[in-house]
Amino acid sequence: MKLNDLYSILVEVDRNGIPHNIPSARYGKWEINSLGFRGKEIDLEKKEGQIRILCFGVSETFGFYESKDKEWPSQLEEILSNKFPRVEVINASVVGLNLKNNKDYAEKYLLPLKPDIMIIVQTYLIYIKELMRGVGRKHLGNEVKGKKVKKPKDEVDEKWVGYNLIKFRAVGNVLPKLEETMERCLGEWLSTHINLWRLRRRIRKKEKKHLIHKEPMDEVPENTILEFEKDLRLFVHYLKENNIVPVLSTYPALITPFNKDIHKNILLATRLTFCIELSEEGILDASKKTNEAIRRIAKEENLAFVDNDHLIPKTLEYFGDNFHYTDKGSELIAKNFYDVLNHCQLIK
Repeated sequence: MKLNDLYSILVEVDRNGIPHNIPSARYGKWEINSLGFRGKEIDLEKKEGQIRILCFGVSETFGFYESKDKEWPSQLEEILSNKFPRVEVINASVVGLNLKNNKDYAEKYLLPLKPDIMIIVQTYLIYIKELMRGVGRKHLGNEVKGKKVKKPKDEVDEKWVGYNLIKFRAVGNVLPKLEETMERCLGEWLSTHINLWRLRRRIRKKEKKHLIHKEPMDEVPENTILEFEKDLRLFVHYLKENNIVPVLSTYPALITPFNKDIHKNILLATRLTFCIELSEEGILDASKKTNEAIRRIAKEENLAFVDNDHLIPKTLEYFGDNFHYTDKGSELIAKNFYDVLNHCQLIK
């Protein structure tokens, strides 16, 4: 499976520059319903007495490594359906959606559903990258002319390329099957070092394109974090103004300063995929500072909050790569959200 193919099949950009899922699109285990949301068909009109919960994020919420119907919104609905049959959970995530698009996407595609609660798992590296490159909403809007927009190949890869794709990708795409066979024969140690060499080679190429002789940053600029916090806070206010209860979560990542050497290849792949402007230390700094900002917002706005980054174990039993979960990881995320919804009595 090619991840960029998945993106191009399931996501399009409307005439206003807003990415959204293509209604009724299908690809493998991924199914989009007629309203443009992953999962089973739902009614646009909310039933009387029904409580609607929207799960809002990008690919980690949409689901990637999990088995069919094992992404965390589906598992949350399964937990709730046994005890609260009047609660409906909708996976409202869109792969590659930027925080700058949140309000516009919600206003056009989510408010008609009349949701009661929105669970927000807010990604940050796409946002940071575009701020550092000076990519704004105006630029995105100029790309569309009322038709579906196909992203350039490298841009699609940035949204979707994961560790597994990088690991098995042949250099220059020359004789990939032969190379995979050779890797299996060489052994795990040598294969790992070959993969690291490939990643570093691709990173150098991308640095040359985007950094233009500048060094990658070991720390995220303070103004970037302040901008992230401001935009997320504004989105929270927007939801409250529309009588939607926000539930906030930190953004879980596998890699920490304590296990970065164990998962060196995944850390390099994260940098290559999402934000070449940051060094490996900068990627870790971004995780720390954006999650601190999310915690501040939750506390100051008095929001229901789950510190999933703290609660989920940092092992490959729960993560498929740095940001995407296994079935077990999604099960834990769903349980954490159920606990806070129940504890705060938001669903009673």
